[in-house]
Amino acid sequence: MTNRPSSEEAIRKRLAGKTGRHFQRVLKELSDTEPFKRYAREQFPALHSRPINLDRRSLLKVMGASLALAGLPACKGEEDETALPYVEAPDGMTVGVAKWYATSVTFAGYAQPVLGKTFTGRPVKLEGNPDHPASKGATDAFTQAALLGLYDPGRSQTPLHLGKPVDWSAFDAEMAANANALDKLQGEGFRLLTGPLSSPTLLRQIGAMMQRWPKARWHVCDPVSDALRLAATALVFGRPLVMHPAFDAAETIVSLDDDFLGPGPRQTLNARLFGDRRRLRQARQGQSRLFVAEPTPSTTGSVADMRLAASVSAMDRLLRALGGRIGLDGLGNVELSDKERRWIDAASDALKASQHTALLLVGAHHDKNTQSLGLLLNEKLGSLGTTLRFSDPFTTTPPDGPQSLEALAADMQAGKVSTLAIVGIDPAYMAPADLDFRKALRKVGLSIHAAQHADETASFCQWHVPLQHDLESWSDARAVDGTISLIQPLVRPFYDVRSAHVVLENLMGHAAVDLDVVRQTWKTAWGTDFDSRWRDSLNQGFVEGSAPPLIVPTVTSRQIPPSAIDAAEALTLVIRPDAGIWDGTLSENAWAQETPRPLTKITWGNVILLSPQLAAEKGLTNGDEVRLAVDAVSITGPVWIMPGQETQTLTVTLGYGRKLKDSIAANLGYDAYLLRRSNELWHRSNVRIEPTGKTLTVATTQVNQAMDGFDFVRSVDVGELEPQSQRSDKEEQPSFYPDKPKSDPSWGMSIDLDLCIGCNACVTACQAENNIPVVGKDLIAEGRQMHWIRIDHYYEGDVTEPKSYFEPVPCMHCEQAPCEMGCPVNAAVHSIDGLNLQVYNRCIGTRTCSSYCPYKVRRFNWFDYTGNDAESVKAMRNPDVTVRSRGVMEKCTYCVQRIAEARITADKEGRPIRDGEIVTACQQACPTQAIVFGNVANPSSAVSRRKAESRDYTLLEEANTRPRTTYLARIEDKSILRKEATG
Repeated sequence: MTNRPSSEEAIRKRLAGKTGRHFQRVLKELSDTEPFKRYAREQFPALHSRPINLDRRSLLKVMGASLALAGLPACKGEEDETALPYVEAPDGMTVGVAKWYATSVTFAGYAQPVLGKTFTGRPVKLEGNPDHPASKGATDAFTQAALLGLYDPGRSQTPLHLGKPVDWSAFDAEMAANANALDKLQGEGFRLLTGPLSSPTLLRQIGAMMQRWPKARWHVCDPVSDALRLAATALVFGRPLVMHPAFDAAETIVSLDDDFLGPGPRQTLNARLFGDRRRLRQARQGQSRLFVAEPTPSTTGSVADMRLAASVSAMDRLLRALGGRIGLDGLGNVELSDKERRWIDAASDALKASQHTALLLVGAHHDKNTQSLGLLLNEKLGSLGTTLRFSDPFTTTPPDGPQSLEALAADMQAGKVSTLAIVGIDPAYMAPADLDFRKALRKVGLSIHAAQHADETASFCQWHVPLQHDLESWSDARAVDGTISLIQPLVRPFYDVRSAHVVLENLMGHAAVDLDVVRQTWKTAWGTDFDSRWRDSLNQGFVEGSAPPLIVPTVTSRQIPPSAIDAAEALTLVIRPDAGIWDGTLSENAWAQETPRPLTKITWGNVILLSPQLAAEKGLTNGDEVRLAVDAVSITGPVWIMPGQETQTLTVTLGYGRKLKDSIAANLGYDAYLLRRSNELWHRSNVRIEPTGKTLTVATTQVNQAMDGFDFVRSVDVGELEPQSQRSDKEEQPSFYPDKPKSDPSWGMSIDLDLCIGCNACVTACQAENNIPVVGKDLIAEGRQMHWIRIDHYYEGDVTEPKSYFEPVPCMHCEQAPCEMGCPVNAAVHSIDGLNLQVYNRCIGTRTCSSYCPYKVRRFNWFDYTGNDAESVKAMRNPDVTVRSRGVMEKCTYCVQRIAEARITADKEGRPIRDGEIVTACQQACPTQAIVFGNVANPSSAVSRRKAESRDYTLLEEANTRPRTTYLARIEDKSILRKEATG
């Protein structure tokens, strides 16, 4: 099976033209040769005077990323005959040649329910499961990117022993002998380390293992855990509980540094519920006010009605001030600045007006005392049981509790661990630096690592065994609402890999099949009803009624915790997971790497965020390298000035700074894990920064984020809305173009900026649907990104406290399209149903259309990323979409392949296309339903009803291109803003 090029000789062979694929950016050694120079002069005269400089790592990264989805020529692509297809396709999906399967992929231990689309046994697209109670058919960017992980050429493909490939039989033999030895010791010295888990079958297996070996212990490494939130509920309710906020029922939400709309396993559910509430506000059926106080800008803060930049240490003080205003006793006097007082006044007034429909949230990374105080405020408001509900925990609860990893590291250092099995986690990279996990690992007698990649931990273990991807496995897991999903494979394993279930059985000396292991769990649970319930659960993708019941717990302690120390004057470090690659779990995923981060639009690396005030004080600009030190540990990285950042706060993100050889993540960014301590995972004080004098390249897709007086994003006052407010048809500006008759159907799109949260689900869904390649950091830095839809992010107002806006921008499909007039070969044409089409085999790459386009939504394919794909590789891409070669313009097509599929189906059935039957990829993924697509010639269609609203407007209306894509203005509660301004 072909993998990434492993030598320069292999690269030269590829670049010499033997595969038919030509790259213009090559190894320096090759670019210095006379044949290459002659070729460059002939083919690219504009580049002759420009040095070509790309190192080996960058070349490998671009090649690996661009080939990732296409997979590898010798891979198996057979469907698993025991998997059951999704019986009824939801609206917008027509099952033709493709087969659909209801399954899930896991993220941070939770199931993300999906429908998997397969062609000839090859998965090509993931969509949300519309029947699942948690997602209702939506997804997030992480879930969309999971498909790429299946075809990742960097995945482990065979077991390694002391770094050398071996057969599974050698592993089985050693595990069987080790299990027999552990039997005699009742498991003494054996330790199992996993990541966060919600799988009933894995938890059953671990329970059986601990029962067989009573002296063994199980530990958990969870870099982004809810341990502090569980501890807070235990303080107030006497037992740990999982919180389930009802955002759809909340009239007023006050968030103290809780980015509940931001990236994470709960984003899809939270965004869907929040969007439901915002739509009620649009119809004047109640309010939906959001107040946010936070030290660093977040997705949630960006859509807040009123936001306050406040330090980490100020959260406790603000919480006490809110409690005093709503009548909670015992909080004492709280000193506030003028800005804090105005925010407290507005937030507390809204909370008191809403009462039991109010919701107050404190970030899960704050200490348990602060979070417990937040729960007491919710009780005072009457929110418990209405906007805030609870359930018993359903994820991993290791015996050592939150200190599980610390206990393991201490025992390893003390020589008490004879066998350590690490499954599905990378503690050598992710463990807090003070545990010195790598050093402790060397003291273990027998170390086994099972994961999908040979990561940092694998290099320190004697054994590394490769795990299956979720899309080629049988398993189960719970979604964030607790509903159990059955995970069935969409394809047989490509490589010689095993599932985590089988590896656990191997550790106990048993041979197993993952399907049998999972079925055993449910045979025990369902008894005689197993066969029917198993089939029904596979068909729909989840176990009906399996979520734990929601409860309203009794408060057992109303003790007010002591005040936290306010260190607002000291420079504070905030550590957060990355919005693209999370905690590093997706660092090998090229889609995740290249997805622009919602606020900064940065790709392929992390930066150190700082406030405009601090940047001016230190004389720093974007890209300047600094050394950031906490105690005796330091990292270096580029700074990025973040409008709205609290003055004395620095922000770093996890997941980068990896050193793996030939990895697409190698040497990208800094390693923020070095700054974590086991008792200070999220916040560090007494931070120092100093410039190094260097400037680094930061790859961002949007350099300028100020609107500079333009009305790209418009807003209206909530007080001016009327129920179902409609507008009369606007007068169109005169034009030199002749009017085109509107046919039926005629397609258009409406994007509601009041619902968009900039989550990037649409961006990654479009990439998966339309075979869009990644280009790598170097080309992103040159402005050559290929995404067909982008989400622009804008600031307005003072950079210290700006308003923040998101705006998705696909092709506008203009009725009077300048690109069509400018194209010299008629490659840009207009269809009878209103689409602006691009005929690839006519395009000669003049890029005139891009110059003429005022929206800049066209992408020129500078490089041939697909020219040498074998026939078997082509089957791994979406066969409904053309795979473009180098030298053509690409752009959004309104998913014309889905339009064609629906039209053919309607013609066969002798009927018109139904409203809502065509769902574009971006629309389908959107968790807030901000995007609506349909027939604008039908006045009763959903898209026509949106376009008839008074909030509808056209982007760059002065260009008079008459686009089919229009926007609904953002709704702002300007009464809050006026109150803030007047104090």
